[in-house]
Amino acid sequence: MTRYLWQCTFLLLLAGQANAQETFIFPNFNRNAALANPAMLSLDSSTSFTAAGRKQWTGINDAPQAISFTGSTFIKGPGLSAGIAVEHKSVAVNKYSGIGFMLSKTVKLSKTEYLSLGFYGGADNFSANYTGLGGGDPALAQKQQINQWRGIVGAGLLLHGERFYFGASMPRIPLKDYKDVPDESNGYLTAGVLLPLNEQFSVAPNLTWNVLNKSRALDAGAMLYVQEIFGVGATYRSTGEINAALQYSFQRTLQIGYSYIFAVGNSQNISRFSGGSHEIFLNYRINNIALPFKWW
Repeated sequence: MTRYLWQCTFLLLLAGQANAQETFIFPNFNRNAALANPAMLSLDSSTSFTAAGRKQWTGINDAPQAISFTGSTFIKGPGLSAGIAVEHKSVAVNKYSGIGFMLSKTVKLSKTEYLSLGFYGGADNFSANYTGLGGGDPALAQKQQINQWRGIVGAGLLLHGERFYFGASMPRIPLKDYKDVPDESNGYLTAGVLLPLNEQFSVAPNLTWNVLNKSRALDAGAMLYVQEIFGVGATYRSTGEINAALQYSFQRTLQIGYSYIFAVGNSQNISRFSGGSHEIFLNYRINNIALPFKWW
């Protein structure tokens, strides 16, 4: 009985940590940033497909894992960017999945500045199978299997120019709460700028602050780009984590990236007991000519 209690306690701890954790460190790869702000679709008018994966806290059994897929394109007639987002994450016996559609419209404010408004609408699912974990515990016996759906909406604003952006968003607003499942809202403030150093090198500092989540996580980092082909950088997260990221672009069409995340200092989260976390990223784009290309 004691073994089952410890097992269930650890699973609940992981589930709570998974909800509190950010799924991805978005400053790593801006092609994935529409998950945090649907207005980000307007930063590039290409037809684009992005896949990303995250394996968290390697070395810990049943630790969180996440995958995502986004696809988007520019529709010239109405002047809209449209996209789809599919997400899945798991921790122990708990699984979270979601699918939704995104729209973003851009208004020109001046010769160099634009304002984009993005919307998200879809549904997500929480499922868990506690069969075999109860060990006679009546609380778990009453909820051996859980499968719940709910509607989700989201919205974001983005002020941007050729070399900067400022954004605010609530990407996932649930239309109802899951029964007996803890959940947290995410609301992001973002900012980034591209600073050319010379004809070969550019640096792109960026900030992402989750102002609604309990952790209030602030990501501050920078990427150094070489000839719009290779990128290397690092991001510090205020919860006590650092990640190092690499990107490589093949002729502005295929882009790949990898990042490694590890705990530093007196980190209070589970990551300090693990072998770190890993993120991978793959983007394929088909050039359109409606708006200038932004590699960063």
